[in-house]
Amino acid sequence: MKKLSSTIGLCVATVLAGSACLDLEVQNLNAPDRERAIQTPGDVEALVSGGFQTWENVTQGFYPGSVMSCVADSHSSSWGNFGMRDNCSEPRVAWNNDASYGSNAVARYPWQQAYLSLAGVRDGLLAIEGGLRIQEGPGEPDNTDRLVLFGKFIQALNFSNLAVIYDQAFLVTEAVTADELGMLEPVPSDQVWAKAEELYAEVIQGAERGGFTIPSAWHGFSGDWDGARFAEVARGLRTRYRTQMPRTPAERQALNWSAILADAQMGLSEPYGCTREPGGNWCIHQPKRYNAWFTGWTRKDYREIGPSDASGNYQQWISAPLGQRTPFDLDTDDVRIAPTGPCPFASSARCGKYHRYMGNSPFPADRGIYHYSNYIDWRWAYTWYEHRYETFWPDLVEKELEFIAAEANYNLGNMAAAMETVNKWRANGELPPFTDVNGVAPGGDRCVPKNNDGSCGDLWAALKYEKRIEVFLYGMATAYFDDRGWGD
Repeated sequence: MKKLSSTIGLCVATVLAGSACLDLEVQNLNAPDRERAIQTPGDVEALVSGGFQTWENVTQGFYPGSVMSCVADSHSSSWGNFGMRDNCSEPRVAWNNDASYGSNAVARYPWQQAYLSLAGVRDGLLAIEGGLRIQEGPGEPDNTDRLVLFGKFIQALNFSNLAVIYDQAFLVTEAVTADELGMLEPVPSDQVWAKAEELYAEVIQGAERGGFTIPSAWHGFSGDWDGARFAEVARGLRTRYRTQMPRTPAERQALNWSAILADAQMGLSEPYGCTREPGGNWCIHQPKRYNAWFTGWTRKDYREIGPSDASGNYQQWISAPLGQRTPFDLDTDDVRIAPTGPCPFASSARCGKYHRYMGNSPFPADRGIYHYSNYIDWRWAYTWYEHRYETFWPDLVEKELEFIAAEANYNLGNMAAAMETVNKWRANGELPPFTDVNGVAPGGDRCVPKNNDGSCGDLWAALKYEKRIEVFLYGMATAYFDDRGWGD
């Protein structure tokens, strides 16, 4: 296993631990109960708002995004870290759900962090229900409603993660009493998602009324949010999660694409993400480092970039037995991949817009040469070389919503609108545009993308290819959830 030095603070506790403490013969003032721990407005504000960082630790942390990206054949790695070796090797194996499994954090960490976040919000909202006001003093602004709404947002985000990752979960909110906590039964993922949808609707409606500001430190140090900004971020994240819920192509096609299209088209006034400030804070996107440009950790999977190849080598590679899948150079007209010039920050190497040509792989051969690739994604290297990580880290950006809208249009039969989006992003790769919604990718023998049999892909294949190339490692496991819903 490759060595990784990091310290992750983890609260290891029973998932549904209640707020009440055990009756002890000697009172431990260093471990106070909820009533004494959150008596002040500042205590409650910190407890509730801190739940956002806990959610962020999952969506942009090591677990589960690293292994999900690898399983989706978005990046390639055979290192044992993050569960990648076991779960990304071929043929695929069933998930090891044993608690003693060495990579059980893939399933355990998102679960524990979700309930850590939900427990804090629950305790804070219960304190508010008990009469506490978020007000520094008489005559000072009353920020109670603002905190309650942000708490609902955090609940929606955590229930979203639980719904898309797990088949069932517990609905822990302030409506659940301490006595009921120990008797809660898990509900199916669709009911968990229904609760998230209910909360998103409440948050968006409240945010659109405005009259408050969400402090920058609560959500990632990228500037205060007014009500309109709060609403668009909540709406955008809801739109993303809506597309990630389905487990099958039939479920994905059955989504309410009209509603998804309406929300996606409302867009974002600016990218959503977090900013790591000078001196550091909790903002950093681990997948953008370890699953992208760290040259000793990862390579770009040929299944993602191979459809751009015009030489036929990709078709030979994909049809060969695993032990004969050796790395090869792409002959591609997609300038996002083709090494057309010197790399930023590594001028002796050659890069396309997004990818760097490596010509080698760091993985042990006995773990499978099919993991090898001559390419690595280089688009996030600037975060270190230009900023030493002290920069803005984008999560949800306008182009992801454009691709969701394009998929909605495709499923609704608005093929010309879908083609317009596909052509917009093909232009970024300097690829010729589609002119026929029922046709195949132009370019003849050099068409992009190609199917596994070497034929030119249709509009749907091109839409999927463009999204995979453009939206690499923005949000948590986007490629995995897309592949699951697309049947790929």
